[in-house]
Amino acid sequence: MKPAHYIRHLALAGLALLAISATVSYAQNSDQVWGYKVKPGDRLVDIAKAYQKSPEDWKKLQEKNAVPDPKRLQPGKQLNIPVPDLRQGDPTAEAVLVHGDVQRLDKAGQAASKLSSGDILKMGDTVQTGARSTVTIRFADDSRMLVTEKSKVNLSSLVNYGKTGMADTKVRVLEGGTDSQVSPQKGPVAKYEINTPAINLAVRGTGFRVQVEGASGSTRTEVVEGRVQGNSGPSEASIAGGFGLIAEPGKPLGTPRQLLPMPQLLASPSVVGKLPVKFGWTPLEGAQRYRLQLLAKVQDYEALVVEELVENTRVQWNDLPDGDYSIRVRGVDATGLEGANAVKAFQLVTRPEPPVLSFPLGDYRSANGRVSFRWEPAPEAEKFVLQLAQDANFTRMVAVVPQISKATTGVLLSLPPGDYHWRVASISATGKVGPFSDAIAFAITTP
Repeated sequence: MKPAHYIRHLALAGLALLAISATVSYAQNSDQVWGYKVKPGDRLVDIAKAYQKSPEDWKKLQEKNAVPDPKRLQPGKQLNIPVPDLRQGDPTAEAVLVHGDVQRLDKAGQAASKLSSGDILKMGDTVQTGARSTVTIRFADDSRMLVTEKSKVNLSSLVNYGKTGMADTKVRVLEGGTDSQVSPQKGPVAKYEINTPAINLAVRGTGFRVQVEGASGSTRTEVVEGRVQGNSGPSEASIAGGFGLIAEPGKPLGTPRQLLPMPQLLASPSVVGKLPVKFGWTPLEGAQRYRLQLLAKVQDYEALVVEELVENTRVQWNDLPDGDYSIRVRGVDATGLEGANAVKAFQLVTRPEPPVLSFPLGDYRSANGRVSFRWEPAPEAEKFVLQLAQDANFTRMVAVVPQISKATTGVLLSLPPGDYHWRVASISATGKVGPFSDAIAFAITTP
């Protein structure tokens, strides 16, 4: 057992080191300035109120920038404001979109509260996502991070320099994955950093993914665009867009490896009118598997609703709600690094479902020009719209019968001889028009 005076000595030494570290950090910041470009009508006192800690700081601003008249400033002139004098906003971030089970953990690592979209996160908070659950976090500079399923991240620093637009953001990824879209970092102290057990990553505006294996701490970094600087102790690596790196705790960083290109998606419609939803892509050389993601648009954000690793090149969803979606597919190489995304946006409009057409059917031919069109109503339909055309693409329209009541047993039309195509769509109680039924061809012959 160590003597008490020995323990006190260690404690004092530790405090001294912390003090030295804080002094060095302050000294670095005190030498840095943020530049403000003067606008017509500006006064020093107004600039101080907007950007500095105290309105009285205009006096220091005048002295530092040798301004002769604080009320008459030269438009276009740059005023240098020391970083320590800048006003700071609340050190917070926002969980702008929560999907599934996402928890805020307490200091003991236990679930403290369930997160909902719009909740404010504070510096020091730890967030954990469950299976098939994600959260998108927006930071002060509008950078955004998607935290994928079964992940745990700690918001270790959320310094916000107010109206300057600068933010010093640091996130520790303890396990699981993140996908970051980082705003351009403008200004002397603007930073966006991710720390993992194996590597520290710093960027100044880019898109990149990080995946940490919980047991080993092994970290995959994949840079989609821009450049990421990585370090692990004395070992450093610069990772350009289109390259990735696997880092192991306690080991020097290796050489970045080129990522796989995006797969080629097969042609598919931008508006899907019926289920199931089907997509495919051509096999990609070097891909052992594929990462498949389905994202649903919610306001200005995208919720990751499906994520899985697949070996085949086809996917089918039998039951999805209507909405705006995008599908992402990327190849996974033999090392586990994931490549560039192939992306396809589409709109799913399947409801209200179309009715089942009952007459006339495909083999109908008649010398009588009077045709009674009939169908079996869909459950959600309040009304219907019928279209009749001379071609299968419905570019040569013959008739459109709108707002047909669901109580109507049929629509009677008199037609001249010719070949025709007809289809019907349902209209909901709210007025939403669903997809049309498959068209049916028939003919009216000469008597």
